[in-house]
Amino acid sequence: MFKINEDKSIYLTRGDIAVIELSAVTSDGTDYTFKSGDVVRITVFAKKDCTEVVLQKDVQVTQQTKTVSINLSMRDTKIGEPISKPKDYWYEIELNPETSPQTIIGYDDEDGAKVFRLYPEGGDVDE
Repeated sequence: MFKINEDKSIYLTRGDIAVIELSAVTSDGTDYTFKSGDVVRITVFAKKDCTEVVLQKDVQVTQQTKTVSINLSMRDTKIGEPISKPKDYWYEIELNPETSPQTIIGYDDEDGAKVFRLYPEGGDVDE
């Protein structure tokens, strides 16, 4: 299961794949055009502890585009130990985090933290 809600919270079953289609708007309200060489980074961290990073993935933009796909693999979303109930993390997405950081999605005064919620996955039978 994978869902991005209107408040930009992400709901995902632990161990599932997900593709986050990302676009951005400039300060003057126009669509941002990602350029070749841009880097988009998603960082997922413990709720109320931004220093405890549990997932960080960079996407290198290779051509000019209005949207960037962040592909999360099964390994990316197997965060921590198996869970028996939903577990909330916080996340942010940045543009060019190492050279000229701009937060595209993150904590803001109106909505607070952006939630990355993992749902339990079923276990596997040991062979």
